[in-house]
Amino acid sequence: MAARSKTSVWRSDLTSQPQRKSSQSPWKYKNRKSSHHKQQTRRHLPTELLTQIRAESHGRAYVQKQIRKKTPMVFELYEEHIEGIISRRLTYALTVVSVNGEVHHLEKLNIKYMYKQDEMSQVVQDIEVDAGLKAQNLISIVHRSERFQVDDRVLVRCFKKKIPVRLTLRGGEIITGVIRWFSQYDMKILLAHGGNIVIFRHGLHRFEISSRWA
Repeated sequence: MAARSKTSVWRSDLTSQPQRKSSQSPWKYKNRKSSHHKQQTRRHLPTELLTQIRAESHGRAYVQKQIRKKTPMVFELYEEHIEGIISRRLTYALTVVSVNGEVHHLEKLNIKYMYKQDEMSQVVQDIEVDAGLKAQNLISIVHRSERFQVDDRVLVRCFKKKIPVRLTLRGGEIITGVIRWFSQYDMKILLAHGGNIVIFRHGLHRFEISSRWA
């Protein structure tokens, strides 16, 4: 990340007003230089890192879009299934209002995945289940260092080349599809029958490259 430039601010109560030509504006020039420097730095970043930087805002933008459109959503938690509209996005939680008006405060750590309610039929038919893993009744992992990790460089390659991936979640669900976008916290997967599902990376149990869509 490029270092931020410092801009000096003149205050009349501390010193006398500096003399400068009306046609010149040193502090504006410094801002332009800083902006140009950032652009130059971005151009020299590795393609993989640039892709990741652009992708970081997708998860946040996706939720904000659903809030704005009042999109009915489906949320699969470890021990609960909730349907409703997102009314508020917090850093580590979502506030969801169900059809009957009940308000749910969903900690993101407990959400395995979510998708639009009108895509339920497409999504459900593309989710397999590992019965043995499901029977273990695994719960979310609080400490990030203990979670299953996927190298972002692998995700970038799969995203750019549209390579199908096979994701096994801690709840036993197996989801196969193509990455539409990903961030540090989540990823959107396009499924075989056209449905889209947003998976939270903290819920991953296994990641594999797939030779086919499920």
